[in-house]
Amino acid sequence: MSDLETAIQRLQEALDATPADHPDRGRRLQNLGAGYSDRYQQTGAVSDLETAIQRYQEALDATPADHPERGRRLQNLGAGYRDRYRRTGAISDLETAIQRLQEALDTTPADHPERGRQLQSLGTGYRDRYRRTGAISDLETAIQRYQEALDATPADHPDRAARLQNLGVGYSYQYRRTGAVSDLETAIQRHQKALDATPADHPDRADRLQNLGAGYSDRYRRTGAISDLEMTIQRHQEALDATPADHPDRGRRLQNLGIGYGDRHQRIGAISDLETAIQRYQEALDATPADHPDRAGRLQNLGVGYGSRYQRTGAVSDLETAIQRHQEALDATPADHPDRGRRLQNLGAGYSDRYQQTGAMSDLETAIQRLQEALDATPADHPDRGRRLQNLGAGYSDRYQRIGAASDLEMAIQRYQEALDVTPADHPERGGQLQSLGAGYRDRYQQIGAVSDLEMAIQRLQEALNHPSSSINTRLRPGRALLTLHIVAKNWPQAYETALKTVSLIPLLTPRSLENSDKQELLKEVVDLASTAAAIALNAGKTPFDAVQVLELGRGVISGSLYEIRANISDFQEKHPQLAKEYIALREQLDTPVTATQRQPDQRYNTSRKLERIVQQIRQLPGFNRFLLAPSEDELKGAAEYGPIVIINVSDHRCDALIIEKDHLRSLPLPHLHSSDIRERAKNSLAESEILEWLWDRIAQPVLDVLGFTQAPSDDCWPHIWWILTGPLAKYPVHAAGYHSQRLSNSVLDRAISSYGSSVKTIIYGRRHRHQSTEMPGSEKIVLAAMHETPEKKDLQFVTQEILELERLCSPANLQVKKPSCYKEQVLSALNGCKIFHFAGHGSTHSLDPSKSHLLLIDWKTEPLTVASLLETDLRKQVPFLAYLSACGTGQMEYDELIDEGLHLISAFQLAGFQHVIGTLWEVNDNSCVDMATETYKWLLDRGMSDRSVSEGLHHATRYLRSRWVEENATRGAFKQANEVQKTEDGQMAADQSNSGQGKARDPRDAEFCDESPLYWVPFVHYGV
Repeated sequence: MSDLETAIQRLQEALDATPADHPDRGRRLQNLGAGYSDRYQQTGAVSDLETAIQRYQEALDATPADHPERGRRLQNLGAGYRDRYRRTGAISDLETAIQRLQEALDTTPADHPERGRQLQSLGTGYRDRYRRTGAISDLETAIQRYQEALDATPADHPDRAARLQNLGVGYSYQYRRTGAVSDLETAIQRHQKALDATPADHPDRADRLQNLGAGYSDRYRRTGAISDLEMTIQRHQEALDATPADHPDRGRRLQNLGIGYGDRHQRIGAISDLETAIQRYQEALDATPADHPDRAGRLQNLGVGYGSRYQRTGAVSDLETAIQRHQEALDATPADHPDRGRRLQNLGAGYSDRYQQTGAMSDLETAIQRLQEALDATPADHPDRGRRLQNLGAGYSDRYQRIGAASDLEMAIQRYQEALDVTPADHPERGGQLQSLGAGYRDRYQQIGAVSDLEMAIQRLQEALNHPSSSINTRLRPGRALLTLHIVAKNWPQAYETALKTVSLIPLLTPRSLENSDKQELLKEVVDLASTAAAIALNAGKTPFDAVQVLELGRGVISGSLYEIRANISDFQEKHPQLAKEYIALREQLDTPVTATQRQPDQRYNTSRKLERIVQQIRQLPGFNRFLLAPSEDELKGAAEYGPIVIINVSDHRCDALIIEKDHLRSLPLPHLHSSDIRERAKNSLAESEILEWLWDRIAQPVLDVLGFTQAPSDDCWPHIWWILTGPLAKYPVHAAGYHSQRLSNSVLDRAISSYGSSVKTIIYGRRHRHQSTEMPGSEKIVLAAMHETPEKKDLQFVTQEILELERLCSPANLQVKKPSCYKEQVLSALNGCKIFHFAGHGSTHSLDPSKSHLLLIDWKTEPLTVASLLETDLRKQVPFLAYLSACGTGQMEYDELIDEGLHLISAFQLAGFQHVIGTLWEVNDNSCVDMATETYKWLLDRGMSDRSVSEGLHHATRYLRSRWVEENATRGAFKQANEVQKTEDGQMAADQSNSGQGKARDPRDAEFCDESPLYWVPFVHYGV
């Protein structure tokens, strides 16, 4: 920059020393103008541009009409007016620019070495006018002039790269106007050649990287090829990196990079990409002067970013900001500007979103009006016309759903069909258009009952589901809609094919690069889909394995992903050490927790892509074709080696027990179990004897009878069942089902030991890491975390007693007791190297986000020990044995939209690496926690630390407390009967408030009192191998 300042100074001195009538004065004025023009290009200072134009005009005025330099001076003056047009948007400047550039060309001989540059400048003038007016003839002229300029440029000329670039830009605009893919391919080719011809340190290299990135962006949006999107972001980042912070083009490069991240968020779903996009959009806007003609486009993109964030988070403030930015963009756009249609469309979409949020009809009417105006501003052959027709159709569909006017539905279908007609068959947006059209025909079928409409709906939805270029999310929606139509028609074979195809997409919805919070957001859309698919499989006459397979594909996706990435690969490592080393390095990068301030979406994304390629490479090796795939039928049967696995599948269509045994799989219909009953009963307390009896009649007894577990074992060799409960049934205590007051064996507790799992694959993965020894050698560490007093919560008076009892039991068992300070970081640190972790205190279940459920430590308000933080904790190398969570609701799930994921504190400790976890399904009694823990640990330590002794210990403790409950009820019943005659005058009788054997009820580890003793022994459960 200092050289340029010096040059301008010297040129000014030369001009000052030149008489007004000197023949060289014109040349010196021109050179001085060029200096100011160069400084404007570097700084964006409008005063420099004004001075440059003034000097160019003075130079031209001093040049005779027949002077050989007149052509060059006309060109420089034309270029100055063109630059001022780009800065101010004044169309008069652009007209003057084209006029001067044409005059320059007209005065230049055909073989003049300057002619190529003049052709290029004139082409750029026509291109700018096309961008302002949309006149296709100007764009055609621009491309023609660019081609002539390139043809006039020798292959080794230093300006050839610039002319290749401009020709590429021309073809890019022509593609965006006509949709001709051949133009896009030509554009990318020219941009690549221009970049290849540009040295790494050339000041124009950033511009060429940007244009090449824009070409890849266009191709990604046309084909959906993720490799093009990767290239887009890479090239735009390189362009930005090569651009000084104060460069006038920095805003454009920030905007283009933001668009790349925004597209990747739409495709993959990572919130970090969206946050990065918004940040880049804001930086681009901040770098744009208030009167700059590009400001409207940058306001628009920022509005798009906020609109996307509203759709992700539901934050109304983001929606309001989006609408405000879109309105500002529209206000800054002239009525005849070719981009006005896009601004109207985005504003209409904002009002549509607000209608969906508020139900205000005025917003819907405004949305339809803006979308119609956007369509009216769009030429019939414009490639964006399909999207605008589609959006307008959606507006009419919304109004039909609201007021039921058949004319709105007809208009919606018509617009959807027109959108489809103008959209290429392989376009990524076609899947969404097919879905909308299918939904329109479905709505009309439901209105008038024409079978032809139903057939058309099925056909369009099927095409949408199968459309390979559309995103996974776009294909899942028509899959669900199509499934509903097949179910209504009871066309079970077709329903099964649709279900299998749709469920198979679920794992693709959440790539490894996504953080767990992103996965949660996406998986809300597919709740209960797997259970529905399993029911359909059985209705279609498929095998129990087919039903289990779809359940394993579509449930527990987050936990399955974590188990996969942490899977034991020792067999593979032994046979292929080098490839295993690469695989381990990549998976550890993905499994490393990243804070919000350190988030690097590109790194996670690129690492995930590399890991996926290595996984595919591993599957090509002999003996590893099923590497990290869903379990095969033989693997399922192998998982039942230690006892049957019973999946209770709940759907609105049927309920079944899918029973996996070591020699076969079978299904047991449960005709008296209905999903509506399960949901209705779950609205009230599940800690009721009536619930346990209902579970016995509807589920447990039929299953146990089929398994042959018809009475209590006589030899103390208890059978073991692993229960996997789907849908709303996951909240229920099937392990405690039965008639407990009858002193018979009509209960699960009296016939089998129960454990739980969230899916078969979690059981399989857990066993691959299970603790092998039957006795714990040497001095092993047990970590005791006791929260007798918790900030802002009631004290738990029995916590101290619970911990004292455990210390007493651990001393002779050679267990080394550690009591860390009960802060999150200290507790997590203590987990490293421990065999047992015991927490006694309060637990909290988050009602909307299971990843925020947490144990309440001292710093729970600021640094809670959440499910999310546990999912980021990897203790596999230490192989911790048991986590005992003596707190409320550590296995509780309140958010039904993610119930298929089985995310709670119990599963989080499992995923962190604990082989066994004991926890609770709901609130528990403080005193009973002491009894349950004491009895469990007595059994565990007496019989040695083995996998079986954990579940046996909890089973023994539960039966022990259950027997005390039965005795207490008998005592209460006798006392009640003896006091029937002793009623007070107001009609109430005295009640025995004894709590013998059950503990004193107290917040929040307690349950409600009822007529019989509370069922404090019911909510304790075991998850593990």
